[in-house]
Amino acid sequence: MRINLRNEQILSQAGAILLAIPLALAFSTSIAFAADDNDALKAKIKETRSLIQKSRVTDDYRASIRKSVLAYENTLDAHCKDVVLDFDSAKDMIVTEVERDVEGGTVAGTWRETIPGSACSEKRMYNVDVNETPQGLRFTPTFPGDAAGDPGLQNDTLENIEKNFRIMRLSKKKSCRPQVLDTHLIGAASQPLPSGLQSPWRESWDVRTCGTLYSVPITFTPDADGTTITVHTTDIRPL
Repeated sequence: MRINLRNEQILSQAGAILLAIPLALAFSTSIAFAADDNDALKAKIKETRSLIQKSRVTDDYRASIRKSVLAYENTLDAHCKDVVLDFDSAKDMIVTEVERDVEGGTVAGTWRETIPGSACSEKRMYNVDVNETPQGLRFTPTFPGDAAGDPGLQNDTLENIEKNFRIMRLSKKKSCRPQVLDTHLIGAASQPLPSGLQSPWRESWDVRTCGTLYSVPITFTPDADGTTITVHTTDIRPL
């Protein structure tokens, strides 16, 4: 992990493993494999979405989502003690499909819950990452809005912003910690490329420090080693 003079940060990711297949065998069986893989993927997506929908209506699941949202709210100055969530309007995005062990128990799977709500009279589009593990579900709050990165990428982005704010003297006191109130996608979302990587994408984050709210434009550029975070410091503006 490093930050260069252009305010870029590299995150490590697992590399892909390529398996060589004899050309003749690959040619003769590729269509059948593609059809089988497509059907298997559709079945896994359907199974994962069914699990999400069944979980979302349970009291324990909703309580865990609420606890995660309040953990995010506790990072803000207002420290709101209650939040109103519209679970009927919730949406999910599957990150990895559910995997089961030999006994049929769920051991893996990740998705993001996006739930409209409000706290202290401020409306937000809350996000919570949900991970299925052998020990049960794990819930991690992420920043509200459109931010596409996982919790690790988002936290590293905020650290990068915080360093830039100190350099720019926007955070004038040590007690002033940047707080992300909302995030917005700028332009097209990231898409898979023929290379197996994702295309770059841009976001704008609403970040408050020392009582002033700023718009912070950011570019995310995936490559073979991770994702480069570029905070466009010259375009940071007060809102």
